[in-house]
Amino acid sequence: MNKKLTLISLRDYWRKISTHRSFWLFLVGLIIFPHFFLLLPYHEDAFVKAIAIALASCLALWILRAQNEGEKSHQEAISRLETINTVTTALTQSFDLEHTLDDILDEVLEVLGVEAGAVYLLNENEQGLTLVAHRNLPAEVVEETSGLRSARMLARHKDFKCKLAGPLRSKGSINGLLFGGSRTSCPILRQQKELLNTICNTTGVFVENVRLYQERARQLQTERCVCEVVEEVTSELELDKVLLKVTRIAVSLVEADGGLMALWDRERNVITYPYLHHLPPALTDVTVSKGKGLSGKVMTTGRPTVIDDYKTYPGAIPAFVQAGLASVMAVPIGSGERIFGALSVLSINKTRGFSDRDMAILTAIGRQAGIAIENSYLYENLRFYARRIMQAQEDERKRIARELHDDTIQSLIAFSRRLEVLTTSIGLLPTDAVQYISRLQGAVGDMIKRVRRFSQDLRPPILDDLGLLPTLEELTEELDRQDGLKAKFIVVGEERRLSSEIELTLFRIAQEALNNVRRHAQANSAVITVELSNSAVKMTIQDDGQGFEPPMSTEHPATSGKLGLVGMQERARLLGGTLVVDSAPGKGTKVIIKVPI
Repeated sequence: MNKKLTLISLRDYWRKISTHRSFWLFLVGLIIFPHFFLLLPYHEDAFVKAIAIALASCLALWILRAQNEGEKSHQEAISRLETINTVTTALTQSFDLEHTLDDILDEVLEVLGVEAGAVYLLNENEQGLTLVAHRNLPAEVVEETSGLRSARMLARHKDFKCKLAGPLRSKGSINGLLFGGSRTSCPILRQQKELLNTICNTTGVFVENVRLYQERARQLQTERCVCEVVEEVTSELELDKVLLKVTRIAVSLVEADGGLMALWDRERNVITYPYLHHLPPALTDVTVSKGKGLSGKVMTTGRPTVIDDYKTYPGAIPAFVQAGLASVMAVPIGSGERIFGALSVLSINKTRGFSDRDMAILTAIGRQAGIAIENSYLYENLRFYARRIMQAQEDERKRIARELHDDTIQSLIAFSRRLEVLTTSIGLLPTDAVQYISRLQGAVGDMIKRVRRFSQDLRPPILDDLGLLPTLEELTEELDRQDGLKAKFIVVGEERRLSSEIELTLFRIAQEALNNVRRHAQANSAVITVELSNSAVKMTIQDDGQGFEPPMSTEHPATSGKLGLVGMQERARLLGGTLVVDSAPGKGTKVIIKVPI
């Protein structure tokens, strides 16, 4: 062990002294002069020979030194290549920018032989630097919030006696800065500068590629989210669900702290804030007059607006200031030339900047929200007119049913009684005439039954007089009595009257469903169940018939061939309810209707 240490020490000492010119001159003299004095007395050409020997010795020593320097340069080149290979490998294994730069900084510090270092990146908006990785820096440099000031402090810091720095370049543009420093003096070699420059250029390309990848990923995410907004807008007509989700998506895409949506209340003529994300729920109670606040300004001008510091904004609403709003970006919500409100994203308790990309994203979402609101208004109008039409139909059915009951049926009954009087005059009429009158009387009786049933189908008086439950019970008994089905009626919950609109809608749906059971199901039994709760009423109609394959969609009734199902579903929708049909060939059919009370 001691022998090995001695050999290593001698080798290091040899490498150290062999780098000085004086050593080589001394070595040449040591070889030449003894030889010169030894040869001089014996030969007249001794001096020439000594010079030749000296030259040969110098040449040999020069060759030896060149070999040593070549070997040293070769080793240094291998070391540089290994460092570059390590850095390149690290750059190609991950798209995690900060983690990768942190690893690269360790490699750079090791190869440069310095203990402190830092990596600064130019912000994507090219405004200022950000310290993303550092080692052994002074506390004041690390704690400085401005990356640009931090880099200047580092460059001028007196603690560092040796400093190296290089820009992270890619395609002629600078993406950042790499710094290395030591608190002790150290020589800076040309090879170190070249190696640092190579690493900086490679890292600069990596930074640009990662940012391009991240930008593309953000674009794809934006496109997916905008498509999601479009899908929500086109597939959902319940405005509350759509707009709340739109607000959340907007906050996510812009990477904001929170968001809100302001809408114009047409009934109260004020601006309200019904949809909030990551904000106190109490803000939904805030109302302002037309044109007031940031949202009012955006709704009035129709132009997007960015407020860097909401506290200093003249139109700031105190409740929002107390909630901690800092930077706010707002865009109008509209469709065509109509503006319905404003969509805002914001930072809380800390200001931030919003890019042109953020503005473009929020503007696109604002347009989609405007389309959603316009569709909702159109849907509300459609529901209003549909209700009016159905009400007119029900009024007309009620009138016709009353006329059939009060006029047509009574006339038929009177006619039947006159025929009955004729049949009592047997002695005055021929036998054939009496038989004909009897058959006619039977036909009139059947006609009375059909008209009475038709009148009941149009509008049963029991529905207005006693309500939904007795009417459904009568329908069940009629199904059992007239069609031979084992029908059963079940009520769950406290029996009570509902609003006339709900009772009429549920009756019509039950009537249509039972007609389908009677005509198409080929069923042996049917069960009607009504479940009453404080918030909703649920009606289930189930049979054990042949079943069918329900249509995938009822959006196109003409092609689905299920107009009855479409009618039942539309009636349920008009009350804000749902209708589900569960059926399969050979498995019977179950119709479930749920309507809020």
